Amino acid sequence: MRAYGKIARKAEYCYLELYAGRGNGLCDGTDCYLEGAELRALTSEANFTRFVFVVKSHAAAEKLRQLIGSRDTGNIAVITGNCNNKKTMRKMLDLVPRSASSFAFVNPGGYRNLQWATLQQLATRGVNWQGDKMELLIIFPLEMALFRNLMRSECQASIVRFYGNHRWEEIKRQKVAGKAKTGDIKQKLVELYKEGLMELGYRYVEDFKPASPTRQPYYHVISASDSGSRAKMLKHAWGKPRYLRCELLYGTETKQQ
Repeated sequence: MRAYGKIARKAEYCYLELYAGRGNGLCDGTDCYLEGAELRALTSEANFTRFVFVVKSHAAAEKLRQLIGSRDTGNIAVITGNCNNKKTMRKMLDLVPRSASSFAFVNPGGYRNLQWATLQQLATRGVNWQGDKMELLIIFPLEMALFRNLMRSECQASIVRFYGNHRWEEIKRQKVAGKAKTGDIKQKLVELYKEGLMELGYRYVEDFKPASPTRQPYYHVISASDSGSRAKMLKHAWGKPRYLRCELLYGTETKQQ
């Protein structure tokens, strides 16, 4: 968000969050509250001119409204609904000027919660005054969600909706036949998703692993942008060492610290 501040002051930028929540949460095993992405975006130096949060439950939406009320100067909208619903998406996109640059944070919490058609709506909505599509930052639910359920017959339809095609089934066949190592299978699942974003017309698609020194990361982070400078900016920011309260080096052994 700080990196975005260098460019967001120069034009109208909108922040969209498709799976917003209550705004903060209690860190497991501590009495420490962490700000969610919602509050971090609102208090960042990025200086977004408009914020739109899509919250699934009415209770969480009301909690978020209470938390951000003092910061609302008429530029914040909280929508209750499922972002995979076309009416909910239309309501969200109607709040964003077509000529404005937009940054969408997509954190579904599991592959079942995100459908490829939703990303298509974001990517094909149009371009800003510079000719760039809406930028996406996606939390890709790999380890405990997609990979864990890859072989389950009852999960096949939801994986098809997640990818928007059946090409992932070839990766599944390779896993069944033992033709690829576990690490390679996981990377193929990430790469296939990135290929889909490239096919939507994004010129720069990158993936990043989160900080996780004690175990394999549960998810990847995928960015999709039409701007080479912003893709470079994100890669630079992601590679910087930084202290995040209750997060960095927060593994099983350090959980109570």
